[in-house]
Amino acid sequence: MELSDAEVSTVTVLYAFTMLAAIVGNSFLIYIVRKKPEVRSLTSSMFVNMAIADLLVALFMMPLSIVLAHTGSKWKVSGLPGDIICRSSILVSVATLIASILCLVFMAIDRYCAIVCPLSVHSVWFRKAKFVTPLIWVMSIALMAIMPVVYKLDDEYCEIDPHVLGQTATFRGVYLYIFLITYLIPLAIICPLYAKAARKLWFNQAPGNHLIEEQQRRQLVTRRKVVRMLVIIVVVFAICWLPAQALHLILAAKAYRDNPPAIVMYLGFWVAHANSAINPWLYIALSTKIRLAFNRMVTFRKSHPAFRKSTQRRGNSPKATTFQEARV
Repeated sequence: MELSDAEVSTVTVLYAFTMLAAIVGNSFLIYIVRKKPEVRSLTSSMFVNMAIADLLVALFMMPLSIVLAHTGSKWKVSGLPGDIICRSSILVSVATLIASILCLVFMAIDRYCAIVCPLSVHSVWFRKAKFVTPLIWVMSIALMAIMPVVYKLDDEYCEIDPHVLGQTATFRGVYLYIFLITYLIPLAIICPLYAKAARKLWFNQAPGNHLIEEQQRRQLVTRRKVVRMLVIIVVVFAICWLPAQALHLILAAKAYRDNPPAIVMYLGFWVAHANSAINPWLYIALSTKIRLAFNRMVTFRKSHPAFRKSTQRRGNSPKATTFQEARV
């Protein structure tokens, strides 16, 4: 897939800005969750896991896309080393992408368990970040382990080996598999779970005395905010990945015959990769706890002695500060 000089410049600039936004945003998010105990939860742990995957996308997939745009998709390392790098880079690329998507799936399952069946003993072990985090990466590698088998370095191009199942069957099978695993099946799991959780939050309210109802109301508001935030992030994911998944279906249908123009391919996958830059900033903007921690960090109010003294002089109590920080 060769681009014109103007198209190469366009792709390079788009990816450069996207890489910068992804690296800065995901680094901020990881730092905030690691350094601020008050923001830690299974949801924030999943976002850290997603941030790590998105950082890998920014550090590996985006630079690779820029290089391929400048080389006309040709692989500059030849021989056995080139073949090993080709296969391993494909595995790392798709595994990081599926890890980010699986985080969305597990967050949807977590919200469902917390809202629809909070007392279920089966959800206790599942809602532990130390268990879920390695599980996501093991599943990502296992689901994408087929990719190094079907890809190889052939005549300066790292591409699908048409001899695995026959040209048409191999191309169609690979792209349909990617579409199902990275898009259709995750959305088919996420959407019903959030629909049931939203129905529980917005339409079912348990009766009780005034004090219990007030506590339930606060908990309900908090849970609604979390679900609303996660639904927005899933919708953004679906929109960003729609062009790339449409291209996957076109490639599967045509089996690499009469493909779309190169610039359409690059832009479609750039929009998908841009989701890795959008995710952390969305979470920072939509989560009250993360946003407050981010604002304190960037304005240096957390540890500035003059700020602490002025706060004490104004008579702000630690309880008031704690209550303010405890909002979601």
